[in-house]
Amino acid sequence: MRIKTAGKRGQISLGVGLTGTSFFLENLSGGDILLKRDVVVPANERWFDEPAVKARLARAVEWARNTPPQETDLDKLASKLSRGETRSRTSRRLN
Repeated sequence: MRIKTAGKRGQISLGVGLTGTSFFLENLSGGDILLKRDVVVPANERWFDEPAVKARLARAVEWARNTPPQETDLDKLASKLSRGETRSRTSRRLN
């Protein structure tokens, strides 16, 4: 445990190792302050944490782990696109 002293502007340095870290600051009774590390998720990214999205992402990651990469036949792909076949069987299953 170390003692830190607030400067003229009321700031305390937590050290370089915590640079960029977000904290939840709680003022406790008796004048004590409690700092807890926090993770801030921007509002426009909260949908990633929805159970349905998490499940779809987990299935996609599992598919990627179990499916070896293969070379794409660009002529075949262009033909599918011209016929309006833009989604693979796998992506239809993930929906």
